[in-house]
Amino acid sequence: MKTMDFRPLLYRFAAPAAALSIFFAMSWLYGHAERALYLEILRWWGIVPFRFPFVDASGSLAAWECARHGINVIRADPCDVLQRSYSYSPLWMAFSAIPLGIKDAPIVGWITDLLFLSSLAALPRPRRPLELVLVLAATLSTMVVFAAERANPDILLFMMALATALLAEGSFAARACGYAIGLFAALLKYYPIMILVIIFRERPLRFFAVGIAIFLALATFGILYQKELAEGLPLIPTGPYFTDLFGAKNLPSLLGQLVASALSPAPPAALLGRISRDATYLFLVVAVVQFCRRLLGWAEFRADLSRLAEREHILLVIGSAVIAGCFFAGQSIGYRGVYFLLVLPGLLAAARGAQRRGVRRLLVYTGVVIVILMWEECVRRAFDHFLAQAAFPAIAAWWLKFAFFFVRELAWWSIVSILASVLIDFLMRSEIWATKGSLFRRIAPSSEGEAECTNTTANSIATMPPLPYAQRAQS
Repeated sequence: MKTMDFRPLLYRFAAPAAALSIFFAMSWLYGHAERALYLEILRWWGIVPFRFPFVDASGSLAAWECARHGINVIRADPCDVLQRSYSYSPLWMAFSAIPLGIKDAPIVGWITDLLFLSSLAALPRPRRPLELVLVLAATLSTMVVFAAERANPDILLFMMALATALLAEGSFAARACGYAIGLFAALLKYYPIMILVIIFRERPLRFFAVGIAIFLALATFGILYQKELAEGLPLIPTGPYFTDLFGAKNLPSLLGQLVASALSPAPPAALLGRISRDATYLFLVVAVVQFCRRLLGWAEFRADLSRLAEREHILLVIGSAVIAGCFFAGQSIGYRGVYFLLVLPGLLAAARGAQRRGVRRLLVYTGVVIVILMWEECVRRAFDHFLAQAAFPAIAAWWLKFAFFFVRELAWWSIVSILASVLIDFLMRSEIWATKGSLFRRIAPSSEGEAECTNTTANSIATMPPLPYAQRAQS
């Protein structure tokens, strides 16, 4: 008699079940007046809790409440408990007629978190014990708990990105619905425009049709909300570099500040600081480009990506696009790292199927470092507490904190380099990329040598391993 193998069910539902169990337990603690313990657990997790949960959901609902009273909330929102400026998209105000306000924040935040954590069951399941450990660690990480504790709108956008990815597996009608969801997410908070990189899976005619529709929608949005955008975009918050904010500017900007401070009050201090900042940024970008070139020249790496299952690859591409886009666009608060949850299944699957040990090690390294970054704020706060308790001299403590920050930033740059390589590989395999070479040959090869070079490039692209879902995606 055969025994039933429960491992597939365990591997699929272990992470979302663990997250939901903790969510229900924390809800019980808060609801049964055990709030001191509730707050202490959050602090242990590396989170500085507000005096009540779901404060970001409260801020969004407060904006609706003030908007119904005719108050412009872009610069300051008197209905919000923190009186924060509302720098999100003005499209949110178009739904202010929905009769929800600050008093509804607890139930809205709770239901939003419940849906978010439940949606994680749609992610591809891990297949091996190490993969399960990494997925569990990522799901229960500081970044994810912080997003849920705040009920930040980013978790709504995460679910929209996930829906776009799932619909991308279907017919063109289903994919079009997914693109509409991705576009709506972009109109709500700008950065999810990176989700729409997935339209490069379409054949050229449909790609251009969808691209034109997206462009027209964005242009219409810009015209309708021109005044609000001009007022709100400069208010998108930035912050100090030693905190949980991640972005390409962190390391170069801090090094520039250090140079300027070291040379102050000499007259050229500020100028040399800016030169140091820009030179560091340029050096890091060039290093990323060179790394991507070398990695994409590694045939085994690209072959392993080409063997991914459809859903794993789509999620990997969307997650890579969002994380890399946010990294280079500016500073992002740590909870935006929830998109790493889309990246991990594809990375781990590619590592599992890797034919070469070097590729497998690289992909496993990437997964491990991603999980560490998702817990980084917890580690940083514990490290700061240790330095304070150990009574280190102020200058020694500062240099130790800087060393921690420096390693963290290099880890971010290395991970983004790999995610950028995944994204470039995806674009290079698209029919749009191949069509570009074809159009160039037809329009203007200026010489026989250039024509030969272009033909060689097109032939090399044509012989790349096809994506496993290439034909189905065009149905």
